[in-house]
Amino acid sequence: MKNTAAQGRPIVYSLVWGVVLTLVVSVASAVAAIMEFSDMGIRNAQACAYLVMGIIVTVYMKRKDSSLVSFGFRKLETEPSRAVLFYIPLIIIALAQPLMNGVNVELGAPDVISIVIMTLLVGYAEEAIFRGVIWNYLRSKGPLYYIVFSSIVFGVLHMANAFGGNDIIHTLLQVINALLLGCLLALLIETGRNIIPLIAFHFIYDALAMVSNENLEHEVLIVSILNILYLLYGIYLLVILIRKHRKHSLTL
Repeated sequence: MKNTAAQGRPIVYSLVWGVVLTLVVSVASAVAAIMEFSDMGIRNAQACAYLVMGIIVTVYMKRKDSSLVSFGFRKLETEPSRAVLFYIPLIIIALAQPLMNGVNVELGAPDVISIVIMTLLVGYAEEAIFRGVIWNYLRSKGPLYYIVFSSIVFGVLHMANAFGGNDIIHTLLQVINALLLGCLLALLIETGRNIIPLIAFHFIYDALAMVSNENLEHEVLIVSILNILYLLYGIYLLVILIRKHRKHSLTL
């Protein structure tokens, strides 16, 4: 992989990627709101913003490493038992909201298609940036630094949703959830070193959340349950990561 100035200022470059992503999406959302687009129109505008960022980050990664391996794009694990232990809990987390709130059966086919396209682009762009590019920037600083830094940035930047018309409680819950989820995904990229399952999870998680019924009364309960799942899964991944680094230290 080519050396760049980013290696000398990894924190600054990491923040730039996160801020640019947030600004592009926020501008698209604001323009759509000013033009009084429908909910689907706003989603489509946001999808365009994520598409642009997805293209930009892909071109960037390809220029630095044509194989994309250094950004976590690897072949899926061939050992089924390990794949199950690592990623099955993500399915449980993704199903939490639709199971508790139910699915919005009033959504039409155009809405569902719009949601699928948008969340697929969101999953790819956000993971490529936070668990791909930023992970690559901060890897030299050690797992703990990357996990803490990327989690905080991921959570804080989701505060931009406050400008999308969401109330304070909903936005605060979303930020807390993003912070903890960001920590979990950072642990996953450090332990599994494969971004593809994370992209798939991010897409499924967001898509199922958007087709679920909205119920602010249940949201505190849902977030609490998700936080418990994050904690249990995170402890498991942390144990694996510690063992992995101890084993690596002994072999040196």
